[in-house]
Amino acid sequence: MIAELVAKIGPIQITSTCGGRHARHSQHYNGKAIDFRPMATSPRKAAAAARSLASVGGVGSYSNGLIHADVGAREASWYGQKRSRYASVGARSHYTRLARNSR
Repeated sequence: MIAELVAKIGPIQITSTCGGRHARHSQHYNGKAIDFRPMATSPRKAAAAARSLASVGGVGSYSNGLIHADVGAREASWYGQKRSRYASVGARSHYTRLARNSR
């Protein structure tokens, strides 16, 4: 996933992998998620590029410019400080529709 992402958006700075504090049952704890900062494009474009990759399950963006990407089985998308507050899962969820309409 990381190689595909870098090929699509350019260099990234990985800020978190499996260590640190994450949400309960986070893909980070299974080694299946990263948080990163895009170095050659905007966070908005990086999140959109990550969502377009077939290998990516969940994508989140935070107000500080960090992007979360994981290889989980569920498609999840969120924006905000805490995933649990703004999380959405599935194509028909309210927040997913809002995220898609705001692009």
